Amino acid sequence: MPLENGEYFMEYRKLEEALERQNKLIRTITENATTALFTMNTEGYCTYMNPAGERMFGYTAEEIASTPLHYLIHSRRPDGSLYPIEECPIDRALPEHTTVRAHEDIFFRKDGSPVPVSCSISPVYENGLPVITVLEVHDLTEQKKHEEAILRNTKNLEILNSIGKSISAEMDLRNILQKVTDASTNLTGAQFGAFFFNTVKTKGESYLLYTLSGATADTFKGFPMPGKTPLFHPTFNGERIIRSDDITMDPHFGHNYHNGMPGGHLPVVSYLAVPVIAKSGAVIGGLFFGHSRPGAFSTEDEKMVSSIASQAAIAIDNAKLFDKVKTANRQNKRLLKIAKQLDDKKNEFMSIASHELKTPVTSIKGYLQIIEKIAKAEEKPILNGFITKAARQVDKLTSLVNDLLDATRIQAGKITYNFTKFNFGDVLEDSISSLRVVNNTHTIEINGDQNIFITADRIRLEQVISNLLSNAVKYSPEADKIILNVNQEEEILKVEIIDFGIGISEHTIPNIFDRYFREIDKNYQFNGLGLGLYISAEIIKGHNGMIWVESEPGMGATFSFTIPVNQVTSAVR
Repeated sequence: MPLENGEYFMEYRKLEEALERQNKLIRTITENATTALFTMNTEGYCTYMNPAGERMFGYTAEEIASTPLHYLIHSRRPDGSLYPIEECPIDRALPEHTTVRAHEDIFFRKDGSPVPVSCSISPVYENGLPVITVLEVHDLTEQKKHEEAILRNTKNLEILNSIGKSISAEMDLRNILQKVTDASTNLTGAQFGAFFFNTVKTKGESYLLYTLSGATADTFKGFPMPGKTPLFHPTFNGERIIRSDDITMDPHFGHNYHNGMPGGHLPVVSYLAVPVIAKSGAVIGGLFFGHSRPGAFSTEDEKMVSSIASQAAIAIDNAKLFDKVKTANRQNKRLLKIAKQLDDKKNEFMSIASHELKTPVTSIKGYLQIIEKIAKAEEKPILNGFITKAARQVDKLTSLVNDLLDATRIQAGKITYNFTKFNFGDVLEDSISSLRVVNNTHTIEINGDQNIFITADRIRLEQVISNLLSNAVKYSPEADKIILNVNQEEEILKVEIIDFGIGISEHTIPNIFDRYFREIDKNYQFNGLGLGLYISAEIIKGHNGMIWVESEPGMGATFSFTIPVNQVTSAVR
C-alpha cells in the first residue's frame, strides 16, 4: 500500500536522524583518532584534515587547503633532494586507481623537521570513478626511537662483549689500561680520554699511572697529575659517577690553584668521570673523558663506560694476580735453584764424608782383628769381650756409612744394579745368619717355599731383607718372634716380614719410607739415621716392584714387597 505523505515524512526523518548519528560517530572517531587523516581531491588539495593531522604537522585547516598536500608535507626526500609530485605514490594513487598499504616514508612538518611515518592511501569511488583519496598517516617517531635504541643496545652489547674478550685475554697491565681507554673513548665519542690508575711503588709510595686516547702524552706534559680536588675526589674515592654537560659551570670546578684548567690544557666542556672499583671494594682508579662541545655525553654513555669499568676492574685484578704469580714463580725458581745447589753440595759432602769415614773404619776393624790375634796368642781372654764389643760398634758404624753412601747415590741417580739368577732361599739364609751374629734375641719363623729362583741384584735384595729384619727386631723389644712369609704367584715374588712390636701410628705410615724419617716413641729410644727403609724402598723400585706397610700402634707391623721373578740383566737407576 502506498505510504501517506505523513508516513513518508516520518520515514524520511528517521533516515535523516540515522544518517546524522552515523556522521556524528564518524566525526567523533576521526577527530579523536591518534592517526592523522586527510582527504585529497583530484587536484591533490587537502579537503579534510583531522586534529591529529594538525598536531602532527603543525598546519591549520586553512593552510593545509591552500596548496597541494604533496608540496606541504612530502616535497623532499629523506636526503633533502626535491621529490617530484609525479613520482609520489600518494598522488599517483587516485589517477592510477591504486591502493597503498603501510608505506614507510619521511614527511615534513611546517617547521621543516622530518617525521618518519607509515601511511595508507585509498581512492574513494562514485559511479565507478575515483573522486577523493583518503590518506592515513601514523607517526613512527617513537617506534623508530625504540628500534634505534634496540639496534644501538645490540651494537653496544657487541662492543662490550668484544672489549670484555679483548681485555680478559690480556695480562699486561699497561696494555689493559690502554685498550680500555681507547675503547671507551671511541664508544662515548669523546675527543679525548684518560685512565688514571692508583698504584703503589715497591717502597710503598703511591703514584698515578695513566694512559691516554685522542691525545698525546706531550699534551699533558708539564701539567700536574689530577689530585683529590673537589672535582676529582668523588672519582678517586669511588663515591659516584660524574657527568656534566658543562663542567665550567659546575660549582666544584675551579677549586685549585689554577682556578680552573691550566693554560694550554685541552678544552673540556662536557665531562664524564667513572671510578674503577675492584671486587674487594678498593678503588683502582678512574676513567675520564672530555669534549669541547656541551652536552656531548648521555646517560647511555655513562652506563656503557660503567660496564667497561666493571670489566676493566676484573681484568686489572687478574693482571695483578698474574703478575704476583709470575713474581712468585720467579722467586720459587730462584729458591729451587738455591735449594738444588744446597742439596747437591750436601750430597757431595755426604758422599765425600762417607768415603772418608770408610777408610778409618776399615783400618779400625783391621787393628781390632790384629789385637784379637795377639790376645789369643798371649792368652789374655779378658780382652776378648772388649774386642767383640768394639768390633760390633765398628760394624754398626760401617753400616751407617754404607747407608749414607747408598742414599747419596740414590739422590744422584747413580745407584747401580747387577742382575743375576740365584736361589732366593740362599739370600734369606745369609740375611738371617748375619742378623744372628749381631742379635740373637728373636726366633725367625719362615713360611712358604724358599726354593725360588729369581733374576735380581742379590746383594741389594739381601740388603732389603737385612734392613727389614733388623727393623723388625729393633721395634719389637718386648717380643721374641718374627714371621717371614714367602710366596710366588705366577711371575711375582711376594715377601712379608711380620713383627709383634710397638707398631706404627696412622699419620706416620705415609712418610715411613721417606729419607731420614724415623718413628718416635716416648717409651723407647731407637738409634739410626732413618735411611734403611728409604734405601729399601728405592731398591724395590729399582726392581720394578712395590713395597708397603700395614700396622696399628701396639699391634706390630707387616712390611711387604713384591718384585718380578725375572728382571733385565743389568741396570742403572
